[in-house]
Amino acid sequence: MNINKFVKKKNGMYSIFLEDGDVLVVHEDLILKYDLLLTKKISDEGKEKILAENLNYIAYSLAIKYITVRQRSRKEIIKYLSDKNVDKDIIDKTVSLLEKQKYINDDFFAESFINDKILLSLDGPYKVKKMLLEEGISENVIDNKLIKFTDSLCSERIKKVATKMIATNRNKSTQVLKNKIVNYLCTLGYDRSLILSVLNTLSFNSDKDIYKKEYDKVYKRLSRKYSGSELEYKVKQKMYALGFTNNSFD
Repeated sequence: MNINKFVKKKNGMYSIFLEDGDVLVVHEDLILKYDLLLTKKISDEGKEKILAENLNYIAYSLAIKYITVRQRSRKEIIKYLSDKNVDKDIIDKTVSLLEKQKYINDDFFAESFINDKILLSLDGPYKVKKMLLEEGISENVIDNKLIKFTDSLCSERIKKVATKMIATNRNKSTQVLKNKIVNYLCTLGYDRSLILSVLNTLSFNSDKDIYKKEYDKVYKRLSRKYSGSELEYKVKQKMYALGFTNNSFD
């Protein structure tokens, strides 16, 4: 069958217009491999063979385009190609080739991922490890890379978060604020014992000063609705909810 013309597309692909009106979209490597530019002919058997082989090139091109945005893990590539309805056998071949060419390298991916988290976020090692496990990175690889989260680095980051929270939560009692800070830092992925150790080195606002300020605010607000012993009870109840113990009421 004669080939009427070739039209170049993106990513090394060409449209091949056949005399019967059919249009094939194949990779340029296959055009060269089968001398299509020279012969300008293609048999039915050759057509089927090229189309089958072309699936590998399409999967490869999709993966390369996906990788150029940012570094990807092996699991991400497999899922991406699977979502594009690429056959499993072709996915396996594509991933194997990309690994040989060093486009997929989970060891490098983990290191790059951790560097970004240290530089661009306040996430701690436990959270980062969980995220990398979800990306399909092996635990051994992750643990080897997490050594960058030294106690010194974690302590510095914990102190940064805690100091900011102390400054922006001046109406909370020390214990309530400490609990809030600990819980938040735990969700960021830091070790609880290290968090408590760092908090013990920080200065918190005086509970006595906070109590007086909050007591006046609460009393003023509740006195519009209550009076006498009921007002006293309601005020104490509210102050207790804010983290102030009975000793503060004296």
